[in-house]
Amino acid sequence: MSTWLRCHITACFRPGDRVNSTLERHTWGFASVLLLLFLACCTIEDLHIKMWNDEILTLYVAQQVSPVEIVKATKEGMDTTPPLYPIIVSAMRSIVRPDALAVRLPSTLGFASMLLCVLAFCRRRMSAVYAFIAALLAAIACSFYATEGRSYGMVLGCAAGALLCWQVAAECKPRVLWLTLLGLLLMLATALHYYSIFLLVPLGLGELVRWRSLKKPEVTIMIAMAPALAVLALHYPLIAGARKYLPHFWPPGIASWSQIPGFYLQFSLIPAGMIVMAFILLGIADSTKSRSLASLVATTPRTFPIHEWVAIVTLALMPIAVVVISRYTAHVFVFRYALWAVIGLATATASVLCVTSGEQPLIGPAALGLVLAICVTQQALGLRQAPALRQGEAARRALQSLPDRSEPIVIGYGHAFMELSYYAEPRLRERLVYPLSRGLDLRYKGFDLDFFLLSALRHRTRLHVVDLDAFLRSTPRFVLVVYPTDYLPRYLLAAGYRLTPTSSEPMPILYEVEAHGAGR
Repeated sequence: MSTWLRCHITACFRPGDRVNSTLERHTWGFASVLLLLFLACCTIEDLHIKMWNDEILTLYVAQQVSPVEIVKATKEGMDTTPPLYPIIVSAMRSIVRPDALAVRLPSTLGFASMLLCVLAFCRRRMSAVYAFIAALLAAIACSFYATEGRSYGMVLGCAAGALLCWQVAAECKPRVLWLTLLGLLLMLATALHYYSIFLLVPLGLGELVRWRSLKKPEVTIMIAMAPALAVLALHYPLIAGARKYLPHFWPPGIASWSQIPGFYLQFSLIPAGMIVMAFILLGIADSTKSRSLASLVATTPRTFPIHEWVAIVTLALMPIAVVVISRYTAHVFVFRYALWAVIGLATATASVLCVTSGEQPLIGPAALGLVLAICVTQQALGLRQAPALRQGEAARRALQSLPDRSEPIVIGYGHAFMELSYYAEPRLRERLVYPLSRGLDLRYKGFDLDFFLLSALRHRTRLHVVDLDAFLRSTPRFVLVVYPTDYLPRYLLAAGYRLTPTSSEPMPILYEVEAHGAGR
């Protein structure tokens, strides 16, 4: 390497030193500012973006008259997740008026708590710059769930909080407070989502390794974790009630081997890129020295002790175990069910960056600048997002041109029906109808999830959900909103109905439907 280039790189390191020293001195001041800005952006999004199907479902469950009725509605199949999050939303609605904010705010606060706990967990073991990198990587990987009105943001907060409490409880005495918080957070996570029980695995393995290092068992931490199992057992009647969904579940939610690489492709690309960038910068900075990777690691400080490394790596790899177990038990898995694994991925990535950086002060600030730029871009794009319906926007626009008549408007796509039933103009909303037919759903779609969910909603809301056969017998004319996967046009044509398209939109298409022989 030329003398000029070496001098230029050395000059670049000086700002890196200043960034590192400033973050070391004012870690929690910067953390407070970052957290407040993040909360402000997310709250604006909570108010700005329209709710989609799953969030509206949460709202309808939360609108039941009491927590007892929320539990009953869940048992009846109104939702497939535990009732605690709708109960929290129900309490929030008495304080926060806009429904969208009430549904999303608990998840937003939980997500922000995750950032704070990841930062605190890493800050105890590494320099401030890498602790910030870990927190921001976790935020980037699953930013969508910071503003989604489901339980996943709170689960992330509980998972990160439990990891921090376990770390502190292993070192601090007296530790009654930290053990109590550890138990409460694991119980809360399990009560928010059943698959959170798998959080016991990384923490339990890490604790067993710690016992081996101490050469004696300390059962108090294991005892603190145990109540989460009792919480899962208490939910057994609700879990058993949801079994009716399993024989013909939504196909993308069925556990499969392909979901393992899919999970890591979705959530690990940015962390992997950060590590590659660190090695490139390290190679440039160390090009005049012949140092092996082994000697590099030997001369750099270790970040986490071995028992914490076991917990972090196990946490990052848990989706593999969850998919394997799900394939042979519940048969159901969606990426968000093991979302807390991103905490392990982000923490491990920051630790690898810290170790590989050695004595080079440029790598940390450069990586932090990149991660911060990605995070800011994400938030800016979220704030600029148009407040449109996710699945029902095209139908909403098409329906606005309909004249004010009395014919029902049939929507066979459950997500669009839910969104339009909440957001459409009152003159259209009162005409919307969802037709139920489990036999046709199984024949044409291969799953009956929508049938069971909307059947439960029919009894506990004012949604116009009807049996298809009874509706067709009593209604010779109606408007049909057709989506690409809709089987109703084929079924109605085969039954002798006349379908006349009335819109020029490619999808969805509006049809005027008339029974054979119906007079005008």
